[in-house]
Amino acid sequence: MRTKYISNNLQLESSTALHGHVVGDPASIILTLVVNSPLFFLGPAAVSAITSALLVGANLALSVGLTLAVQKAPPTPKPSEIQTNIRQPISPRRAIYGRILTGSVIVFAFRRTVYNPRRSCSFLLHYICEGPIQGFVSFRVDKKPVTLDVDGFVEQEQYDVSDRKRLQILTNLGLATDEPFQAILDAFPELDDPLKPFRHRGCVMLLEIVESVQFDLMAETYPNNMPSVQVVIDAKNDIYDPRTETSGFTDNAGLCLLSEVMDVHGFTPADTDLVDFDAFADFADYCDEPVTLKAGGTEPRYRSVGMVLRNAENEARVMSIASVCNAEVFIDTQGRISVRQKMRSTGGIALRAKNGDHFSIDLTGGRPLQKSFNTIKVSYLDPALNYKENEVSWRDAGLIEDDGKEQSESLPATLCPSSTQAQRLAKLYLYEQNPEFTGQLTSGPQALDLFEDYAFTLDLTPEENLDRIANAVGGIDFDSDGMTVSTSIAVFAEGATDWDPDIDEQQTIDVPPVLLPNIDDVPLDVTAVIAIEGGAPVLILSWVPHPPEELPDDYVQRVEVSPAEAGDWRSAEVNQDNDTARYSVIDGAAYDWRIRNKDGSGQSFDWQYSTEPVGVFRRRPSLNFSFNTNLINLLVAV
Repeated sequence: MRTKYISNNLQLESSTALHGHVVGDPASIILTLVVNSPLFFLGPAAVSAITSALLVGANLALSVGLTLAVQKAPPTPKPSEIQTNIRQPISPRRAIYGRILTGSVIVFAFRRTVYNPRRSCSFLLHYICEGPIQGFVSFRVDKKPVTLDVDGFVEQEQYDVSDRKRLQILTNLGLATDEPFQAILDAFPELDDPLKPFRHRGCVMLLEIVESVQFDLMAETYPNNMPSVQVVIDAKNDIYDPRTETSGFTDNAGLCLLSEVMDVHGFTPADTDLVDFDAFADFADYCDEPVTLKAGGTEPRYRSVGMVLRNAENEARVMSIASVCNAEVFIDTQGRISVRQKMRSTGGIALRAKNGDHFSIDLTGGRPLQKSFNTIKVSYLDPALNYKENEVSWRDAGLIEDDGKEQSESLPATLCPSSTQAQRLAKLYLYEQNPEFTGQLTSGPQALDLFEDYAFTLDLTPEENLDRIANAVGGIDFDSDGMTVSTSIAVFAEGATDWDPDIDEQQTIDVPPVLLPNIDDVPLDVTAVIAIEGGAPVLILSWVPHPPEELPDDYVQRVEVSPAEAGDWRSAEVNQDNDTARYSVIDGAAYDWRIRNKDGSGQSFDWQYSTEPVGVFRRRPSLNFSFNTNLINLLVAV
């Protein structure tokens, strides 16, 4: 239907009602007012300079080889790429929101011999993100979960060699007052110079100290050369909440959005003349609203979990969070940065034909076939799937029927941590890009309220049977001479912002069961005997799988023996052809043994220990005596 309304006289150009939608101009979703605002003052050169200052630093004597000033920044990594150590010397600055698994960037590495005890160690300093953060939740080494003791040593037997832990991880929380790691200063006293401040003060850092082992144990202890480190963190914890006027850790998307806006501009909570904190407080409440799930229970409407790259353009940084919470950031009539729902189904004011509010209206309906789509595929980050990037789809059955086939559009939302939230975003995006009607509206001064609230009731009765919620999209023009307000408008399909989980939650993500770290391990039944070889005792161990089965062809075994309860483990001589091992022992002693499998990829499984020590008692030769009874009696008599 195409309708023109001029001076209260409604004229229908066509009576053909087209069921469908019009794809909106993608440029209309850009934050035009924000981008053009002088408040967005950090350009690419400034961000590049900040990045250079962070990663290169003033202390060129470290010879790390960072050349950010003459190199282009790397492309934006995907979440799956960020989850492993990015072994490159340059990286954009990163801010992380919510709880997430993340890798790091090694920015400093050196080898040095330390003493007490004397040992050769490699020091690797990892940059994780901008600080401060709430804390470290868990650690992974070479993608396997590990625990740390109070001194930061990894409590994994693989790294416990000759009764000494060999891998240590030290962390800080990125506080501006954090001093450099004392372990680094002990190893590199040249850094302890007040005239050359430590370069990463105020960033979340991780120091990995890898102690060398003897050559024959290198492949067993460090199968990947230098162990890679991943961490699960509760990230940014200085997020300001205007509702309580406090700062802390949260994944509320509205508050994360406010934090990013404040970081971009350098605002503080005192800048009430520059930021509409009341609007952000209301939006935070909106994001916190519980949404019912199809499987039962609820979840907050919008959360934000993931990484924002600090070298990105200001608009991209803000939009990366705004896109996962139906947010529109704009400059309000008082010149403040404010926020509102991008799509809304309740109007703030009513503009009615019967009141003479419409000077002219031009409405167009229908969807151009070359731009139509009926399915949205959203990529999001799923904590339930080990923080991997996943994809979920949302489809409109009516549009698919109209189009005769499924036509999809992609929507990246990698800061979205929930499949149901991703589907809610997909539905909104589908209807936002396929409005039922679009057009132009010119109204009188009563429409000045659109500057404050863009959603309004559009009532064309009695001339035309149309009474719907419309949204002012794009700019709003006010002609002070004619006292008229003009704007582009869109009328979205009814129910576009509704969410019925029984109908709208179209996909349920299957979460795989949590697998034990030794899920591919094969238990072994071990037999231990003492044999005499060359006149000396030898401990012989042999093994078979339990239950009886064939061991995988690529599996090998490592066997170690120690004096009972001494913990001084030494390698036994293993014969992989007949699944046996031998170890020379001492008569009269007792020994513990342990054995573990190792697969073809180099992964070592858990040790299997002896249940009780094996004693070594050689059989003594028999002594035969012949007694002379008479001699014994004589000796007794004397």
